[in-house]
Amino acid sequence: MYQQPPVMYYPAPPTNTYAILAAIFAFVVLPPLGIYFGYKARAQIAQTGERGSELATVGIVAGWILTVLQAVVLIVWCGFAVFLVGGGLLSSR
Repeated sequence: MYQQPPVMYYPAPPTNTYAILAAIFAFVVLPPLGIYFGYKARAQIAQTGERGSELATVGIVAGWILTVLQAVVLIVWCGFAVFLVGGGLLSSR
């Protein structure tokens, strides 16, 4: 009888920690940190061969989108505050 050779199990490489942090920071904490950790994770993944390049990409893309959105909201908010204080609805004329 022919016996098959034993199947070798090769564990998957670990997921890069910076890639996980990139996705978390981009959505939950502070989007610019998601951008930073995403680029840092890509560099480490290229060197070490770890998993997580998709998470790093998500952190970078979401970080940029949410950073731009936060900047627009901040600009609109500041413009509204200047309008109210400087001569808009709260002026004493």
